[in-house]
Amino acid sequence: MMPLYSEKTVEFLWELRFNNSREWFHAHKEAFDKWMLCPTKALADALFDHLCQKAPGHDWNLHLSRIYRDARRLHGRGPMNDHLWFTLWADREEDSAPAFWFSFFPEGWDFGMGCWSEHRGVMERFRAQLSRDCTAAEELARRLQTQDVFSLGGDCYKRPKLTTTPLLQPWADRKTLLLICRRDHGALDCSEALFPFVRDGLDFLMPYYEYFLRLPALDQAKSTFNHT
Repeated sequence: MMPLYSEKTVEFLWELRFNNSREWFHAHKEAFDKWMLCPTKALADALFDHLCQKAPGHDWNLHLSRIYRDARRLHGRGPMNDHLWFTLWADREEDSAPAFWFSFFPEGWDFGMGCWSEHRGVMERFRAQLSRDCTAAEELARRLQTQDVFSLGGDCYKRPKLTTTPLLQPWADRKTLLLICRRDHGALDCSEALFPFVRDGLDFLMPYYEYFLRLPALDQAKSTFNHT
């Protein structure tokens, strides 16, 4: 049976947030392994196996976050992350590919698909493709409007990088693009229903993943917007 999150997982994360030190964590590492690490790793491995079966033509990768923050980026915060997440992506380098993710934190949890590379990455190729042909993207945007699990998110530029159709303008304006499902803690995340819920969500998002993964390189697209 897959290890499950529980109320003890949430309690541990809140305690970690307010006792964020290596000393406290080392004294409670057994609780971290049992209540947080084991269910996160089990869920990640199960979803990895599912994607390998669902889309065997891809070379899938799995990355599980570390509990320790990067010492170069503490910015006055404690040394420990108060949440865990993992990402799943295929075929491209991680920093230039769309990715699926799942994250569990004190207030709740979320998962979805994201394009968060800002350096001449996925979103720049996306806007270049929209300037050529937006038919497929509009079909995906309309499909998103037919359901209520995922919503469009991500940071936006202050000024549009590309003027496109009204349906796609909120997509084109993004620095980072997320198709996100966010939930507060409840019965779902502490039950065996969590895995099939997330699995089915990734299945729904697969056409979006395939679209962003297969975007042509910038030098193959005729861009009509100005790079900044």
